[in-house]
Parts: sequence; C-alpha cells; structure tokens
Amino acid sequence: MLAIGIIVGAILAVIFRVNYFASPVWLLLVALVLIMVYLRPRLVFIGVALVAGMILIFFRVASQLIGEDYIRQFWGQTVMVTGTVEADPNSDESATKIKLTNLRFGDEMKQAQGSIYISLKQTQEIYRADEVTLEGKMSEGFGIYAGYMYRPYLKKIRRAEPKDMVLAVRDGFSERIRSLVSEPEVNLGLSYLLGMKSGLPEDLNENLRMVGLTHIVVASGAHLSILVGLARKIFGKLSRFAGLFFSIGFVVFFMCMVGWTPSILRAGVMAILSLVTWYYGRKMAPWRLILITMAFTLMLNPMFLINLGWLLSFASYAGIMMLGPKLIKFFYGAKKPGFIGSMILVTVSATLMTLPISLYFFGTLSLISVLANLLILPTLSVAMGCVFAVGVVAGIPGVEQVAGLIATKILDFHIMVIEFFGGMKEFMIEIPPYQWWVFLIYILIIGLMMVDYIKILFIKKAYAIIKV
Repeated sequence: MLAIGIIVGAILAVIFRVNYFASPVWLLLVALVLIMVYLRPRLVFIGVALVAGMILIFFRVASQLIGEDYIRQFWGQTVMVTGTVEADPNSDESATKIKLTNLRFGDEMKQAQGSIYISLKQTQEIYRADEVTLEGKMSEGFGIYAGYMYRPYLKKIRRAEPKDMVLAVRDGFSERIRSLVSEPEVNLGLSYLLGMKSGLPEDLNENLRMVGLTHIVVASGAHLSILVGLARKIFGKLSRFAGLFFSIGFVVFFMCMVGWTPSILRAGVMAILSLVTWYYGRKMAPWRLILITMAFTLMLNPMFLINLGWLLSFASYAGIMMLGPKLIKFFYGAKKPGFIGSMILVTVSATLMTLPISLYFFGTLSLISVLANLLILPTLSVAMGCVFAVGVVAGIPGVEQVAGLIATKILDFHIMVIEFFGGMKEFMIEIPPYQWWVFLIYILIIGLMMVDYIKILFIKKAYAIIKV
C-alpha cells in the first residue's frame, strides 16, 4: 500500500502541483506512521500506509516543484547557467542536444532542482557528466524540462574529476567496434549494445518511430535480460550466490555505461529485485514488481511520471508479463505455443499496452509494426552478440574482419527492414496528438486481463443459484 500511495500521490502532486509539503516535519510524520504500520499491521493501518506513501511523495515533489518555479522566473530572460550534463549528448549534423541538471544561475552557488534542455550549435565535444556554463535566452520548457535554451553561447566546459572510468571503458570499446563496422550499421549496433543513439541518422530514427521499433534502440529490459541470463548461466555453476553477485554486478556496470535514463532505471531495478527473489527461491508477481519499481523510481525523480521513455518502458513490460500470458491462454489454452506464435502474441501484448501512450504523444499507429517486430526481435540478441564480439576480437588479424562482416550483414538486414516498413505510409493511422480519450483504450485492455476473473465470478454465482 505504501507503493500505491507513492504512485497515486505522484499523479496528484504533478497534476495539481502540490508544493506545500516541503517541511522535514512531514518526513518525521511518515516515519512514525510506518513504524505503527510495521508494529501493528492490521487492516486499519493499510489506509494509513497509503496516506503515508502519498505524504512521502508529496514531500519529494515539493522540492522538485519549488526548483522548477525558481527556473520559470527566468523565462524570456538572457541568463548564465551552469549545470551538469545528465546523459549522453544527442548529436547530428547541425546541433548537439544536452540535458542539464544541478543547475546554478549567474554567480549563485545555490543549486536548483529540475532540468533544462539545451540545443547547441555543434562546435565542441561534450560528454556525459561534464559541467558546462552557458549564456543565452531561457524559453518555456516542455515535458519534464523546466526550461529550454536554443543555441546559447558556450562559455566553459569542465571535465568531470575524477574521470568516469566506466564511461572511458565504454567509449574505448565502442571505438574498437567503429574501426571494423561502417556507418550507419555501427550506429545501430552501438545503440543496440550500449544505448548510444546519438549517431543514428534522423531518417532512420524517424522510420523506427513510424513502425513502432523505437524500443529496440533503448537500452532496457531486453538488453539486461541477455546480460543477466549469461551471467547466471556462467557463474551460477559456481554457486547460487556467485550467480547473484556477478549478475547484479553486470546490471550495475551496464547501467553505469548507459547512464541513468528512466528506461534503464526501470529495467535495472526490476532485474535486481528479480535476482534477489530468485536467490531466496521465491518469485515476485509482475504487478507487485511493477508497483515497487514505479514507487522507487518516482521517489528518485517524480517527473518521470510525464517522461515518455518511463511510461513506455513500464507499459511494454506490463504488456509482456501481464497481458501476454492472458492472450496465450486464450488462444492456446493449456498448450504451449510455438516460437512464432509466442513471439506474435508477446509483440501484440506490448503493442496494445503502449498504444494509448504512443497515440497520445505521437498521434500515429502503424498497422504493420507487429510484422516489423517479428522480423527484427528474433535476431536482436544475435546482432548484439556479434557487435560485442567485434569489440572483443578487434586487433586480431583475419578474425576481426570476419566478425565485422557478419555483424555488418545482420545490421544491414535490420536497416533494410526498418526502411522498408518505414516507407509504407499507407499502413499508418494518424490522429491529432494529445487527445485524452485515447487512454480509454485501457478499459478494453483491463477487460481482456480480467476475463478469467469474470468467468470465475459467473461460475460461482451460477453454482450458488443451482445449489439454492
């Protein structure tokens, strides 16, 4: 109930901008309430835990909103701002786009909560965790960003000290791959393996979005599941604890390489929770895993609630883990579906669950996205493995050329599929974006998921009537 309280409270706080719970006294109240719930876990305290979760997130949101209100006062003004580059910059031929956090304005030392989006003229290399100082006009923000600056003057760059060794390892490894695989194949391969999307051509990015394949270039659950499965298979032979220890180590290392994006946070937290329950011989229900992870990530950043990547990541996972089994049972009953059948139903499940969100933000729906996914997903892990192998064997004469050629051919196939389906505009349905009614689709989806419970209810009622 505490997790549900946090989620419900985050929704209310973000919508109605609840910012009057900033006092630490509220934290003390929550701590006392949670102690009561722990000592006397009766039904009456379930509601109390719900309220405690709401107060807890209200406290977290208050500091975020106060920081955003502070940034808003600079809209329309020319300001000097210093901040930390939050994630890998997204660069193309004309601009470098970065996200800044830990903001300081002018000569003030006080940091402001919130983040701003920057579009810079591409003049100098900028890396994740760099501290940059910019001067330019602050405009109204969008989404999770409290402000936006277009082409500000870059005054200073200060590299992170000490240097991020994980980032250095990632960049060095990616350079080995780049030496053997040409563009644009290498850019797609690195986005698969390491979530490095900045080099993807704009037309390829657009085609990915049009056919519903954006998720394959976002390092998330699919990527981590491959890593975790490999680690558990190798180190689990030593002992159960070794499998747990090295699997969590790989997850954390991968998250550090990719960066703390909403989707990778979701996938990483879920992977670690699943590993811990596996170690103790238990299994956590998908809905419980979703609620706990949602609550944890919202406590880290309540503005994830309006982040497209965060929303799509959870919706996709819920579709695969909750709706997927229902559809498989409906079509196959007690039988186990084959590979193709399972892939189709899992893809349909993820597509259905993310459909309202995609329609709301983009206003487009591809009728052939399932087919495109069926051609790409079965070979995604193979492509990732080949790209990784290229980085490992780089420098070995003969072997590196063969590995590079195989990886290039597989990635060529993926690009061909993406471009082919992306060009079939006649299979696209378009509506105006930001239509609230698209979320009513979830009523139908929830109905599909509740079919078994409704059947059981009717059977029980019928049995009771007959018995009477």
